Order: sequence, then structure tokens, then C-alpha cells
Amino acid sequence: MNTILLAIDWHFIDNRIGGERIANLLWCAGIILAAFLLKKPLTKALTFITSKLTARFNTQRRNRELEETIRKPLGALLQTILFYVAISQMGILLNHLVLHRYKDDSKLEITLSDVADHVFLFFTILFVTQFIVRLLDFFFQLSLEKAQTEHNRERQQLLPLMREVTKMFAWTMSFFWILGSVFHVNIPALITGLGIGGVAIALAAKESVENFFAAFTLLSDKPFQTGDSIKMGELEGVIESIGFRSTRLRHADGSVFVIPNKNLVSQTLENQTQRNMRRVRVPIAVRYRLAPGDLSKMISELKEMVTKTAQVLDPVEVNVETFGENSFQVMVIYHLPYPLTGTTLNTVKQEINLQLFDIVDRYTGPKPSSKA
Repeated sequence: MNTILLAIDWHFIDNRIGGERIANLLWCAGIILAAFLLKKPLTKALTFITSKLTARFNTQRRNRELEETIRKPLGALLQTILFYVAISQMGILLNHLVLHRYKDDSKLEITLSDVADHVFLFFTILFVTQFIVRLLDFFFQLSLEKAQTEHNRERQQLLPLMREVTKMFAWTMSFFWILGSVFHVNIPALITGLGIGGVAIALAAKESVENFFAAFTLLSDKPFQTGDSIKMGELEGVIESIGFRSTRLRHADGSVFVIPNKNLVSQTLENQTQRNMRRVRVPIAVRYRLAPGDLSKMISELKEMVTKTAQVLDPVEVNVETFGENSFQVMVIYHLPYPLTGTTLNTVKQEINLQLFDIVDRYTGPKPSSKA
């Protein structure tokens, strides 16, 4: 093998193709080939090291999830670095001008080297930010699951919004970093300009800004938390999440309503989870053929039955309310504890409704028209 290597005339690598030494071209091709061949094992090694550094914060199963989460941005970052190192080997080619312009006494010259440097910087910032954001997202998810296990509803409500704020901050800093380092924008001057143009932007995004600040109002005042059951006008359901712009409400039939945060702040809503009892109203239509004395007895018996039913709380009311053309309405109102223990609302209502029907049927004869 050594004899073959010594027999090769290595002086040919000093020859030039298009002004570039063959040695530099070989180095460039070799590093690019290595980037494709070594990307997967090097990425796997880097993700393994990262997961080991964060092992104290998660489990073995979570370590594998973390590796899957950060593998793509790490691989892209590693490949970008190797490509830049490969292209940097070609000194003559990189010195070629791609833009040459004179204006007054100033001169603007941009070479391929300048383009390569700025493209490399752009993708490096992009992939580093993506790596950081994915890492933050992973740990916020861990914290959220821990809060759910501990039934800490305050943290369940706060963590998703904090996650979005942190991710938005990271991408905003990345955006300004790219503007300053890649495009050489004067960031202080830009921020000053935004102070003037911010009024116009705020007016254009007035509704979004209102919803954004309404989200923080909801978090600070805490009229409800994630998992609470609320009622607002015709809408009723369980709060799933509070975001920058809107809050997601899950209805009993499984449908999801997306409500702008400003509506939740500006309108009256009922937090049904914070109540300690629930009122139930049962209207009963009774025909006029019932005698006044029997009506009084029936009302007394209805009230006694409901009062003695398990889970029912005071006060219990049974009153004649309205008179129609063929019948009058008896309203039964009772209260149940919230939440119920050992049973469900529908079970208790069904038990009481059946007994109500039995009593009314005994006094009125034929089956009355009733609804519960």
C-alpha cells in the first residue's frame, strides 16, 4: 500500500482548475462527502449528549422523545457548519466579485465569500433558534404534565401562555439578530422608527392587541381556570386553554368554541365550577279538573318528597306559577350540592322526576303533560 502511495505523483494537486488548486477542490469535495456520510452519526451523538445533560429533568422515555425533538435542528446546524467549512477551502473562487458598483465617492463590492459568510450566518442563527425553541417547548410540556399530575390548575393555565411568550421572544430576538448581523440593519434606528410607526401598527392590529392584553387580564384576575365549567350567554362548556388571542371552550356535545379573549373580559360570565350548589327547575303542567283541596295536598306531598330525597339541599319550593288555556303550571325548584358525591346529576334528576310523575298521576288521573 505504501509503495502505491509513493508511486503516485502528488504534484498534480498543485495544478489549477479555473484558477483554483486541485488540492482545495479535493478538500471541498471530501468535506461535503463527509457531511453527508457523518451527518447521522454525529447528530445522534450530539442529541445523546444533550439528552444526558438534561437527564435529571426527565425519564428514560422522555430522553428518547427529547432526542427526536432536537435531532432535526441539530442535524441541519451540523450540516450547515460542514458545508461552510468545505466552501471556505476554495479561496480563489470565493474572491470573485458578484456585485461591483460605484456611486459618487463610495464603492460597493460584494464577493462570493461575503455571500457565503452571510448565508452561513443566516442559517446558523435560524437553526440555533429552532433548537432552543424546541428545547424550551419540550421542558414546558414536561412542566405542564407535572402540573396536571399534581392537579395544579393555576400552573396548567399559566404554563401554555408562558410557553408561547417565551417562543415568541426567542424568534423575535432571532429576527433582530438576523437583521443586524446578516443584513446590517441599524437596530437602534429601526426600534426608534418602530416607535413612530408603532401607532399605525397598533391601530391596524387593534383587535389582536386587545385580545393579547385581555389574556393577561384573565390570568391576573382569574375569573376562571383551565378545567372550569363556565356559561356566557348561550355558550356553556369547559375551558381547555387560554391563548394570546382566544380561549378554547369545549361544549358538552364535544364541539369546540374559540372565543376572543376581549369578549370574556367585557361580558358577564358565570363560573359554574366555583358554585357550591346547583338549582334545578321542573315545570309541571296540570289540567284544571283538579280540586283546590287536592291541589294543596299534592303541592305539600311534592315538597315533602323532594325534601326527603338524598342529596337535595334547602330551600325546596313548589308553587303554582302561571295559568294557561287548558292547564296551569306548578314549578318545583330544588337545590343539589356541587359537585355531587357518589352519584350524577342526571341520576338524581331522574329519581325525583319519576316520583314527581307518580304523585301528580295519583292526583290528576290521566298522565299529565310535563317536562323536566
